[in-house]
Amino acid sequence: MELVVRTIVESEMTEFCRAMGVGFLRPPGDDQAEADARRASMYWDRTVAGFDGETIVSTLRSFPVAMTLPGGAELPSSAITAVSTSATHRRRGLASRMVTAELEAAKARGEGAAVLHASEWPIYGRYGFGSATRACTLLVDSSVARLRVPVAGTAEIVDVDTARLLLPPLYDAHRLRSPGELSRDARFFDIDLGLLRYPSWGPPKPGYHVVVRDPQGTVVGMTRYELEDRWEHNRPRMTVKTSLFVASEPRGTALLWQYLTDIDLVTEIRVETRPLDDGLELLLVDGRHVRQEDATDLLWIRLLDVPAALGARRYLRTGRVVLEVVDNLGLAGGRFVVEADEHGAGSCVETGETPDLTLDISTLSASCLGGRSLVTLHGAGLVEVTDRKALLTADAMFRAEVTPWCTTHF
Repeated sequence: MELVVRTIVESEMTEFCRAMGVGFLRPPGDDQAEADARRASMYWDRTVAGFDGETIVSTLRSFPVAMTLPGGAELPSSAITAVSTSATHRRRGLASRMVTAELEAAKARGEGAAVLHASEWPIYGRYGFGSATRACTLLVDSSVARLRVPVAGTAEIVDVDTARLLLPPLYDAHRLRSPGELSRDARFFDIDLGLLRYPSWGPPKPGYHVVVRDPQGTVVGMTRYELEDRWEHNRPRMTVKTSLFVASEPRGTALLWQYLTDIDLVTEIRVETRPLDDGLELLLVDGRHVRQEDATDLLWIRLLDVPAALGARRYLRTGRVVLEVVDNLGLAGGRFVVEADEHGAGSCVETGETPDLTLDISTLSASCLGGRSLVTLHGAGLVEVTDRKALLTADAMFRAEVTPWCTTHF
């Protein structure tokens, strides 16, 4: 029987959740409860499934977000998630049909990019996605770690309702200064604070909610953390694990670290999804009391409108470069001239000039936020260069003042 790919209707949501669980190798559970919990967040015209007869055997859904570009501009984008195929129907083209259709639909909707988290590195480059942000887990030996200079401000443990009220504006202040960060709807904040948990994830752990304020009383940071209670030889060896760590400015980050390192009975702090240049080691008396683990790719980007993305972002230096962009799917390729003025404002328009650099859409997408050096990408054989000076100019232009980073998991 021919496999059919189409959008689902609301009555098919339970079957969609069942198929998604199968595709992600989750143990069988209550598919109806999972569907009920997820239903409010679904966009039915953006929720796609592959059908073998009446049985769903592959899934994909997307939702609209705004992605922050260097300088604070926002690019309307499609966040793609829940891409799965049952083991019984692999290598039959279902994922390609769904992803390609979503990219075409996103471009038609006027979204300048698509974004996702890749379960496996080799999969999404073929569709034009590039690994654009990286992150790591920070492990702090809090039995000895102390800040080099005390930070002025206050910390307060608050109830979850207060945290829920304060989190959205704090997060927005953070994301608008963080290239690669994404806008969030209410569901994300409820998940962050343990107010919403999908049945397949298991129940949330109890946690503490802490806000930090600058000397003027403005909220500049928030964390939610759980404690792992452990004792050895009648001595405390507790671990703090954060499920939320967000700050609107560097002072907020420092105040959060100051609070966490001062918690009594704790010997280790574990904070996930931090930028590789977090800088905590420079705040401490001894920077070797913190170490990085699990440094990895995070947000993958697929540009769908090159002029919109490169014309809206800011640049670190003046310059001009002509790019030949190759796109095998025919969605965003062409020849473009990118210019940046003395104020950092950019423009990107089509041109017929001879290109300085030639690269595919995946490579451009990986470098569009400034997190991947064009010189490094050239060294890896991913950028063809006509003029070496143009490569150096483009590399300096594209670098971002703030390292691209995305804390939003979806």
